Amino acid sequence: MLVATRNFAANDIKGLVALARKGEPIQYGSWGVGSTGQFCAEILMQQTGIKMDHVPFNGIAKLAGDLLGGHISLATLDVATATPLVKDGSIKALAACGERSPSLPDVASYKEQGVPFDRSLSWAMYAPAGLAPPTAQKLSAALKEALGDAIVKEKLLGLGITPQFVSGEEQRDINARDIAAWKQVAKDAGIEVK
Repeated sequence: MLVATRNFAANDIKGLVALARKGEPIQYGSWGVGSTGQFCAEILMQQTGIKMDHVPFNGIAKLAGDLLGGHISLATLDVATATPLVKDGSIKALAACGERSPSLPDVASYKEQGVPFDRSLSWAMYAPAGLAPPTAQKLSAALKEALGDAIVKEKLLGLGITPQFVSGEEQRDINARDIAAWKQVAKDAGIEVK
């Protein structure tokens, strides 16, 4: 989610682009160099031609705290952190980087706001390489069952997370596709983790 303090001068991507094109210096925070938060902002800049200065934070909690405290006005937060803060009015959401969240149905996605980006961002669970297939299958079945539970679904939706089970094989394909796409964004933006 692209979010801002309540008094930030823009309410959506169009407003943010207008601010940047007026020459307003804009800083945004993310939860670190190479984070999906930085990547979402870089995609926005690459697609709209605007410039913003990246302020990397050491983790999401520090970033959210400084946003709430007004030390930074614009940030990318993961949906689980942003959703409760947007819902209670502590901050406002300008856009969903990936798909529109059913938990925040009034927040339009990048794509809906004219930024050609339709990559779905997801949460996944991983196990150590070489995990015995019977153990992996048991864990996968337990995860699938948990995601089907009404209480678990409700809790996840409350955090802005849409529960959907994806098999390990399908996740490997998603990872391969996403790694190639994110590598290109990093290359174009000159992002290097040192």
